[in-house]
Amino acid sequence: MLKAVGIPQPIIEKAAKQGGYITRAQLLELGLSASAIDRRVSGGDFKVVSSALYQVIPSTDHIDLIRGALLALPRAVASHQSAAHLLGFPRLPTLEPTVTVPSHTTHAFQLITVRRSDDLEPVHLTWVDGVRVTNVARTVFDLAGVLSFGAFEAITEALILAGRLEMRHLTGITNQLARRGKRGAAAAHLFVDLRSGKDPGATTLERRGRATLAAGGLPAPIAQYALPWDPARRFDDAYPDARLALEWDSRSWHAQRAAMSADRKRDREAAIFGWVVIRFTWQDITENPREVAATVASLLERRLLPNQTQGSHHR
Repeated sequence: MLKAVGIPQPIIEKAAKQGGYITRAQLLELGLSASAIDRRVSGGDFKVVSSALYQVIPSTDHIDLIRGALLALPRAVASHQSAAHLLGFPRLPTLEPTVTVPSHTTHAFQLITVRRSDDLEPVHLTWVDGVRVTNVARTVFDLAGVLSFGAFEAITEALILAGRLEMRHLTGITNQLARRGKRGAAAAHLFVDLRSGKDPGATTLERRGRATLAAGGLPAPIAQYALPWDPARRFDDAYPDARLALEWDSRSWHAQRAAMSADRKRDREAAIFGWVVIRFTWQDITENPREVAATVASLLERRLLPNQTQGSHHR
């Protein structure tokens, strides 16, 4: 346990404004010599965080940790859940202390998740209580990569309804930053598309399902894949190399017994040709998205290796 007793008041006051942390340069400016700093470290008054940073007042408070990280890490900004917390976002399901730093810089700090980015621009930043944070639109985009789609959608809708986020800003930053492989790109694009009414050929459930797969780090399936044995019919999505088909079952459609019977017949046909058909419902996607992604990942892992040795003559 760190001690604050006996530490000069100017040092205490300076550290208190910085989450309990103080830099070596600041200590020297406040009149401590290098040898005096070393004695304070040896005596337990200062806890060494890095070669140039010390913790004077012990704390694991979220904002205190963020302030310390911003002192220690070059050009760091509060981001993701931390930015959302500081900006007062509603419905935030988790609070994980997070900062973002430029790529190829120091990226470690105790009890903090440090993310690196090469596309963080000054226009994406603002200040809250003396802390530099990502602004509302950038924070929303970043959250798309770390939250379930349902949680991300709920937060974003609440911000729009409260007049704190305009769709044109979210659309702009999504078009600017979203690229193949970028965390959150699929979910952000999906939300923008749903809000703007685009992609009428794909159902809402299908788009949410694909966003769930992307959020789980899975490769994109082929949409509306023609059945190899009956090209007039199609799977919702498929991974042909693994002979794995995905069907996104809507409640309204599959309430019809005839449709369910036809689907089960197609599943049996698929099995004859060595395909596995797996079905997910609206409830699966909205309530258990991680389980959906994990199930597909497990099936891909199990089926891809055997198929690589068997060739593609069954497709």
